[in-house]
Amino acid sequence: MIKHVFRVSALVAALLAAGCASITPSALVRLATMDPLAADPAVLSVAAVMPAALKLRNADVVLDFSLEAPAPYGPVHEVVPLEIVDGDATPGVVASPTFEHIQQARIARADVERLSAGLAKARAFRATGRSDGKGSITVTIKGGCRAGAVGNGPLIAAIHMRSKPGEKFFPLTTSIDLRKLLGDAAIAMLPACRGG
Repeated sequence: MIKHVFRVSALVAALLAAGCASITPSALVRLATMDPLAADPAVLSVAAVMPAALKLRNADVVLDFSLEAPAPYGPVHEVVPLEIVDGDATPGVVASPTFEHIQQARIARADVERLSAGLAKARAFRATGRSDGKGSITVTIKGGCRAGAVGNGPLIAAIHMRSKPGEKFFPLTTSIDLRKLLGDAAIAMLPACRGG
């Protein structure tokens, strides 16, 4: 049986371990019933509600898909740096424009075909009924930049996700205070964003 693992982000995993945030109850239900192999790579995306002073850049969020299965199904290992776009069209996600903004991390068009091919191999392997394979899909936030002064107060963020066309984004995490999670030194070490 193909085992799938969702690690929404290293950030979220660290938050859970530290008790700083948690997966929302509705997200637990959604993730438990979600078939990761049915996700549409052209639609699969993560939305981050970010403090106005912090931004994500292209490749700051990475999707890693792996399948360990006998040939001809595997192995497959695709590491896909996600493109970051403004979250103007992010159904189901709300931000206060005075101190927050929404950014989406999504699979670039150039990467959709290779990820789709990997998922097709995983679906074909699952259809055999064999139990000698395993796979994972992880999304990791590994960077960011400062778009302005961060001040001394909380830096609240939240993570949302969607995997199917026409679907609203659903909340994955409760509010995350990035200052408490990362500390002032780590926030200060984030580079300034280019162009602002």
